[in-house]
Amino acid sequence: MRYLGISRAEMFSPNRTEGDAAVFHAVVAELERHCNEVISMTERELVQQGIPDGIDGIFQMARSREALEVLEKATVPVINTVSGVRNCIRAKQTGLLKGSGLIPESVVCSTCGVPDGWRSYPCWIKRADSHSVVKDDVQFLRNPAECAAAMLSFAGRGMDSCVLQTHVRGWLVKFYGIRGVGLTDCYAASIKESKFGLERYNDMPDRAFVDVEKLVELAEQVSRVLNVDVYGGDAVVGPDGDMILIDFNDWPSFRTCTVGAARKIAELITGKKE
Repeated sequence: MRYLGISRAEMFSPNRTEGDAAVFHAVVAELERHCNEVISMTERELVQQGIPDGIDGIFQMARSREALEVLEKATVPVINTVSGVRNCIRAKQTGLLKGSGLIPESVVCSTCGVPDGWRSYPCWIKRADSHSVVKDDVQFLRNPAECAAAMLSFAGRGMDSCVLQTHVRGWLVKFYGIRGVGLTDCYAASIKESKFGLERYNDMPDRAFVDVEKLVELAEQVSRVLNVDVYGGDAVVGPDGDMILIDFNDWPSFRTCTVGAARKIAELITGKKE
């Protein structure tokens, strides 16, 4: 079989460039180990050259609008799907999950000012139009004054909308998984290994324990709603053991389980028929 792999542009891998590249190359190696041919392209090369002829399937980590528009025209199976990647953009993700009980109270709103009726503090403000690219794309807010200032900052950067999400007390667990397979790993978040250091606003448990079965159920539910096959995310575990999702991403770095994840992803790619 002949596959096309699209790696992720560096601007969409803040502080995770090496990890994203590592899992991409591990999947390529796994496919080639089973005698498949793999053509690798960057997002930019895909936009410039288009999809090569004679491809049986595509696996991709692209996030740029231009690359996704090219992939949207593919006539072979694509993992992750273009719709799945777009569903992980925060505004779309919030809209699809709002009211489901899977995420905290959240609202997509204008950056012109704090919406009437929003009283949930502390809370988070998140970039609505894309995944996080720089540290200030996600900020912890203690009160209305900080919220108004953050919105003004977002507007000054050219963003006309944002997501506000209620802060949930508890400790943070990070997870990686593949739809239909389950989790390849989960672990308590550490400030030391943080992308932007935001984990310091969550509780640090004396003893990190997670009901893996419950976490798998949560992750799989969200992956089905968002139509994302290869995923990762963050969930908050409350004092009573209840879990709630606060972030979900298409094709993360799988930084703690690269080799094992690559094997499962390769199996998913070769088994995809439509």
